[in-house]
Amino acid sequence: MAKYYFRLILLLGSVIGFFAIVGSLLPRSYSFESEIEINAKSSEIFSQINSLRNWKNWSRQWNPAEIENLEIHYNGQTEGVGAAQSWTDIRGSGKLWITESAPERLIIYEMTFDNFPKMISQIELVPVKSATKVRWTSEGRLPGGPFYGYFGSFFSSQMKSEYDKSLEKLKRVVESALPVSTLKDAG
Repeated sequence: MAKYYFRLILLLGSVIGFFAIVGSLLPRSYSFESEIEINAKSSEIFSQINSLRNWKNWSRQWNPAEIENLEIHYNGQTEGVGAAQSWTDIRGSGKLWITESAPERLIIYEMTFDNFPKMISQIELVPVKSATKVRWTSEGRLPGGPFYGYFGSFFSSQMKSEYDKSLEKLKRVVESALPVSTLKDAG
């Protein structure tokens, strides 16, 4: 009977070891992109993305109504290069800071979560006829460890879904703030 348990433990250890080795060989880097077209000028959208205080109006990730126990602290300025925020919530804590800001064109920011390497993201505004295409991209690397490799594609698809929902909300926020005549001209 002891031989049976020993073989079972050996088999179980071998299976876990196999998955750990495979997981450690899988790529840990990720990148994802989301975009939407908003019927507004880039100047009307830029004020929403360049000011971290405005992110709670459209971003699901930094909205106290969407995330339980979310506390956001702004460090120094809240717009443009150097603007930074830190947060804590039910998922942990993190920090975000804007590293580049080109008026009416783009912002680039870096972000860290608890025990995660840095993520680099950008929100780009591209004029399209009388509207603006908003493209939000992110890239980074998952932490080391034998099982994080399995989560790369899941992480990317989950984050892309969050970005899609946030951009839909950004569209509603920006377009609802415009006069009706402006929306008719843009459409």
